[in-house]
Amino acid sequence: MGRNGGRRRGFSAVRDGGLFLATVFLGILIAAKLDQINSETHDGRFFVIDGDTLSKGEERFRLLGIDAPELAQTCRRNGESWPCGQEARRVLQRLAEPADFSCSGSSRDRYGRLLVYCAAGGRDISREMVSEGFAVASGYFQFSAEQAAARRQARGIWAGEFEKPSEWRREHRAADMETPAAGFLTIIRHLLGWDHG
Repeated sequence: MGRNGGRRRGFSAVRDGGLFLATVFLGILIAAKLDQINSETHDGRFFVIDGDTLSKGEERFRLLGIDAPELAQTCRRNGESWPCGQEARRVLQRLAEPADFSCSGSSRDRYGRLLVYCAAGGRDISREMVSEGFAVASGYFQFSAEQAAARRQARGIWAGEFEKPSEWRREHRAADMETPAAGFLTIIRHLLGWDHG
């Protein structure tokens, strides 16, 4: 009799835990969908500030999911220093050239920049920056396969030695540009494919 009661209590705890997780997941999906209503989309010509920051008119945009070398940052390859921050900017400029380039997002960081994912020709620009080796994935398990491939094939900054952009900023007392929680719902929408089209 005691064993059956224990079994029922164990099943009840598992059921309650599963129900709780399902409720949390549903809540995140609903919040992400509601957040999509507030999403802004900008397209056309953008000015590239550095490897993960753009502007258009008075508006500034920060690419989500990546962290690119700062404009003044240098890296080393073949024993020599090279301007990897400037090169990251040039790569993003090339990727931002197509006429169908657009960015969308709904959250802002503490500097007022719109946190965005950008696309052109059906290609995710953050993913391309990581894939070409000119940005590191900045969390949430996004772009890890692209980063592993860039590292394995020694593309971009992976061709030699470099300091993580966040560490470089700390050492050079630049503003902390991390965007951990601010764009969480935008990231969920992006993963679900709700932000472009």
